[in-house]
Amino acid sequence: MATGALPWIIEGMRVGRPAVTLLLLAGVLLGCAEGDRAEGSGSTTETPSQTPSETSGGSETDDETTYEPTYLEAGDLPRRLSLEEVGARTLPARPFADFAVTAGDGVWLSGVAPGAVRYAADGTVTARARIPGEVVQALAASPGSVWVPSLNPSALFRLDAATGEVLARVPLPGSPLAEGVVGAAGDRAYVLVDPLEPRIVVVEGDAVADEIEAPAGAVAVRAGFGSLWVPTSEHAVERYDFRSQEWTSIPVGPRPRFLDVGFGAVWVMNQGDGSVSRIDPRTGETEQLAMGGVAIGGGDLTVGGGAVWLRTDSLVIRIDPRTRRATHVVAPPPGSASAAATDDFLLISNHDHNAVHVVGLPLPR
Repeated sequence: MATGALPWIIEGMRVGRPAVTLLLLAGVLLGCAEGDRAEGSGSTTETPSQTPSETSGGSETDDETTYEPTYLEAGDLPRRLSLEEVGARTLPARPFADFAVTAGDGVWLSGVAPGAVRYAADGTVTARARIPGEVVQALAASPGSVWVPSLNPSALFRLDAATGEVLARVPLPGSPLAEGVVGAAGDRAYVLVDPLEPRIVVVEGDAVADEIEAPAGAVAVRAGFGSLWVPTSEHAVERYDFRSQEWTSIPVGPRPRFLDVGFGAVWVMNQGDGSVSRIDPRTGETEQLAMGGVAIGGGDLTVGGGAVWLRTDSLVIRIDPRTRRATHVVAPPPGSASAAATDDFLLISNHDHNAVHVVGLPLPR
């Protein structure tokens, strides 16, 4: 996503230029497949530079402190498995198969007509949700619900996780940023909105309940362990504690982007070097896990099916949450998108090829 275009898009919405706005938005979405992209799923790559790291942890950082992350080389990865070797089924998915999220025994995917669809383990689409406006590449799930933000008009839809029935449509006081900008916990959802005045909108039931000022450089949000977790362009994850209502800065790897919570930790994809940061939510201490060793242009990180899944431009890496080591590497056709897993299957989306790859679990040893 070319984040530099978003303010122009939002301004176009505000002054009533819908045709121009839609053209700009289309250009931004197409930019996800380009090589010269900014941050997000399908963002530009950087040449990692080796820089010494300062100590990481959960302490608050001074505004004048500059954190320089360590760029990690490639980890000890197993050999790559082709889609054929893992028995994948490749299915067409149009017009822009992108962001995936696990909900119960199915996986919901945004960008597939008529807005978002639910896949079962056999690859069939078992539910569809028609979303008015443009679905941004972001989804979140909570027990029984899937949350879908949209543009034109800006709203958050709460779907029944099994049927796709629209349970609530909540107007948002700002345009949701694209990609990874909605988190959910219990009956609440949290949406990062408005590049001009970034803030996190708290949605409860069928209404906006509160707003939280977002930290500088916020690019995504997830909820868990009594907190919000917000990666920023400052090589850190900012933690907002619900009880104290205070922010704490936790240094991670270079250019943190996508993240998920599970297995007693917060897991963060670092686009700058393809590594993963594991944050202990009790202490704020971090562990840096070497993985790809090269910058990630686009992808995702999700938790499910007994593992952590790192989706890069050309690989899907399965990480054992206990040993923190890569156990499998699956190589779909190069292209950006997402991945999500239930206990029975892994779904890999690929918007550059208008396809999804459905892989039965467990993966072969």
